[in-house]
Amino acid sequence: MSDIDIPGYGKLWVANKSDLPLLVVFGGIAVKPSQMDGIKRNKDDDNPVQSDVYMWNYVNPLKNRIHIFVSLPPRHMNGLKAYDALVNSQDQKFAPSQQIPFLFNGGYLPGMGLLGEKAYVNKFLSIFLVDIWMGNSTSADFYTHFVSTNADRVTYLFTQGGAANDDARDKLARKLGSQKAIKVDAQKGDVGYMTHMRTNTVAVGMLP
Repeated sequence: MSDIDIPGYGKLWVANKSDLPLLVVFGGIAVKPSQMDGIKRNKDDDNPVQSDVYMWNYVNPLKNRIHIFVSLPPRHMNGLKAYDALVNSQDQKFAPSQQIPFLFNGGYLPGMGLLGEKAYVNKFLSIFLVDIWMGNSTSADFYTHFVSTNADRVTYLFTQGGAANDDARDKLARKLGSQKAIKVDAQKGDVGYMTHMRTNTVAVGMLP
């Protein structure tokens, strides 16, 4: 078991069996710790945390049963090239039998590059869309079309406002149905992005 740097793309955790599934995580925007846990901090202790750091908090418990890749922040990330870099990293210790893309929030952007290739999509055991942002017509059109043609592979976790597009959110939810489209509601005391971030916890618990 080891951490491997995939230069320019992110970090890969290699589990103890070469043929375990691979979780491919593209995270979202930087978030202040106080907006994740609701705990007030001094300004100097509340600097935004990038997704290539905080996404590990959600997937670390899986390290004994799957390989895990967490990408660098999504804004300038090419999802297709990142996935190809992972494929090229395979060896006798890392030869995943299946892959599961996990797109959270801003991970919608590299996800469009990766999921836009049908040949790649056919390789994926399951695809998790976790409160992805669909706030412009390009992303909304892409994901509503993608889910309409690949519903059997997709699980969708969402909050009331995380998609920034109620119409696109509802289209995904209707297409997938209540077993595969799960709304995560706010809990008493939630502030900032706490409800939004909790979609990761729920999604990780649903992984095959």
